[in-house]
Amino acid sequence: MSHDPSTPKEPAPSASGTPAGEITISVFGRTDVGLIREHNEDNFLVANIDADFRTHDMEAPNVFTLGNKGAVFLVCDGMGGAAAGEVASLMAVDSISSSMASNTPSTRDEFARGLRRAVEDANDKIYAQSRDNQSERGMGTTCTVAALMDGTLVVGQIGDSRCYVVRKGRLAQVTKDQSLAWQLIEAGAMTPEEAKQFEHANIILQALGVQERVDVVLSQVPLRRGDVVLISSDGLHGPVGDDEIIDILRAEPDIKRAADMLIARALEHEGPDNVTVVLIKAEGDGLPEPTEADLVEFVPYDPGRVPGERPEPTEKATQEVTVPREFISMTNDAGLKTLQDIPVPGRGNNKSGKDSDGRSVMVFALLVLIAALVAGLSLHFDRTRALEEEQNLVLPAATTPTPAAPQTP
Repeated sequence: MSHDPSTPKEPAPSASGTPAGEITISVFGRTDVGLIREHNEDNFLVANIDADFRTHDMEAPNVFTLGNKGAVFLVCDGMGGAAAGEVASLMAVDSISSSMASNTPSTRDEFARGLRRAVEDANDKIYAQSRDNQSERGMGTTCTVAALMDGTLVVGQIGDSRCYVVRKGRLAQVTKDQSLAWQLIEAGAMTPEEAKQFEHANIILQALGVQERVDVVLSQVPLRRGDVVLISSDGLHGPVGDDEIIDILRAEPDIKRAADMLIARALEHEGPDNVTVVLIKAEGDGLPEPTEADLVEFVPYDPGRVPGERPEPTEKATQEVTVPREFISMTNDAGLKTLQDIPVPGRGNNKSGKDSDGRSVMVFALLVLIAALVAGLSLHFDRTRALEEEQNLVLPAATTPTPAAPQTP
């Protein structure tokens, strides 16, 4: 890997392709094994494509001027037991880095398509190695990659590592966790704090290398001068709440010290998992000043597909698991008691749709799990058992089960 921090002199283009002043990027990344795990299966990447600079081991922040080819930052959280998770996350970092380095986009849509293709290609490589090597069977990794071109952050998401943006002292999550717990939060069945205590909080819906095809969810954020971008594995945002994260980032403007403080806070919460943090600060007159109207939120991005690209997955890997709104009944043949007249909370019904004692949360969670099984969601992965299990799988998208062929007498 090259570690030459030199940068091109040309200013970054605007969305229209005309120069719009310089954008200065300061970035620092750090990963820690935590207090419980024996291996660190997390990995991260910092890459300035124009300068051919890329690394996943930093002693100090890197500062550069954004060039025409852009920059890439990502966090991967590996899984699979023994050292297989580390193999998967490192393969993802290397594959995406190489793919983006060879990408020569002329528009933001081309840049986003290149990012999506890079993640899909990484999935192909990890899936093939997992399939062909018994010792690495079932390995996989989450992947949250933020690529920056002409002042717009394009984020690709697989799994439950996260990307946040801090603007004017406010923290906003710009990814959606591809997890069972997140769907329950979205449905109004539990709060984020309750989700941290949910028994199945670590079940994720997709990961690189576990399925033959992945659905890369893209979003975009037009950056403003002074924005800070945080990418983290769930070793940070699992034990550390958003209020603690923003308090640290408000209090400490130095990104290296802030990253160290975030990891230290995760360790104070017993550091149950590997923890990885990448912090990016965007400055320069190539970015507009933020205004009160510049809200930060999750904004889906569809750059389209061109002839020759692999087609879009027919079944979305991130498709929501749904439960009939009135009630669900299961017979004793399934080993479950009958569940009747259980209302399913509506989306956004956080306050009024949940019993105060939390029992409806667990009932609804159970219903979701039952619906998943009935719908044929036979693969799952509980990352809390990653070091004990030899093979771990991920919940795929809900699909209609194919009826079994009739048996010949």
